[in-house]
Amino acid sequence: MRFTEREMTVGVKAVAQQLMVATKPFGRGSVEERWERLTPMGRYEKLAAAGELVLPLLVGLPDRPTVGATPEFTTEEWEDAAAEAQRSAADARSPGSWDALSERKRRGAVAVVVRLGRTAVAAMPVRQDPDAIVVPDHL
Repeated sequence: MRFTEREMTVGVKAVAQQLMVATKPFGRGSVEERWERLTPMGRYEKLAAAGELVLPLLVGLPDRPTVGATPEFTTEEWEDAAAEAQRSAADARSPGSWDALSERKRRGAVAVVVRLGRTAVAAMPVRQDPDAIVVPDHL
């Protein structure tokens, strides 16, 4: 699917924050406060890891131009896009490695990526109608 740069940025950040909390569940303050306390390199590392997991999935989703709502996908569409993204990533590292995994491990990997993808899409801002955008006169 074609998401805007802003949508993808917000989605990847939401996934990175969720992964931060999952890896270090005990911390003081809200998720945003903990995120801000990270060093710039720490934030970059988490964003890069989240992007590697989520971006191929988001690109693999079918196109759903929705205005005023969050795009919705069927469970099958999520799983197909996640399986293809994971297959491509695994085979890029080592050809044939995806097929070498057991069915149980493949299903587990797909389920995790689908969950993270749903988190990313849920965090994205609601799409606005591009034809209804009003440009100020001073521009």
